[in-house]
Amino acid sequence: MLTSKLKEGIIILNNIKENSEKMDIKKCYQAFGGDYEDVFVRLSSDERIERFVKKFVELYDCGQMLAALEQNDYRTAFLKAHDLKGTSSNLGFTALYASSFELCEALRAGQPSRDISPLVEAVKSDCEKIAQAVKQFDT
Repeated sequence: MLTSKLKEGIIILNNIKENSEKMDIKKCYQAFGGDYEDVFVRLSSDERIERFVKKFVELYDCGQMLAALEQNDYRTAFLKAHDLKGTSSNLGFTALYASSFELCEALRAGQPSRDISPLVEAVKSDCEKIAQAVKQFDT
């Protein structure tokens, strides 16, 4: 009886320790489905990746793109989606690259000929996943 309680306690302590350890950048990428290996080849160190990922979260939000869409400023919205597409490609943000690519193409010719709200929601969701993972990583 004592041995099973001792084993349970060890398991609980190990779970607490595992859950309280700081997330590293590779785990951060896993959390939002990014391609860590690809970006590591490009940037060559975890420190560089961390710096660029944190800068991305600081500088790139969907706010300007959304404001442009609300004002029917499709050219600005296209440029902001295009920025997201390029940056997310360089940083290995696979899902955000795919969603921003779709939105960018829908906006390329100006006013879209179809409802783009699902595309906008996908971009917002992908940005939020990255931001949440980086917030967990950064704390």
